[in-house]
Amino acid sequence: MEYYEGGAIVVVLGMVGGMWVFLQKLITSKLKELYDILVKLIDRFNKADDSADRRHELLVEEIDQLKEQVSQLREKISFLQGRINGKSVQ
Repeated sequence: MEYYEGGAIVVVLGMVGGMWVFLQKLITSKLKELYDILVKLIDRFNKADDSADRRHELLVEEIDQLKEQVSQLREKISFLQGRINGKSVQ
């Protein structure tokens, strides 16, 4: 009888150990899958940020060009106003 009980205990412990190893592998694989998904998600956010940064830089460059053009137009308008005012005084 003692051998049967010992054998049963060994079988049950073996099953518990096997279940433990199975669950450990399952959890490890799920964690790896989640890690891969998280890395892909972070890469996607970084790409979105990069494209937004590029768009922002292009807009800033365009605004700077427009500011320069407006400045040049102001100078020309001031020059023309000076010419007009100078002729009307004479």
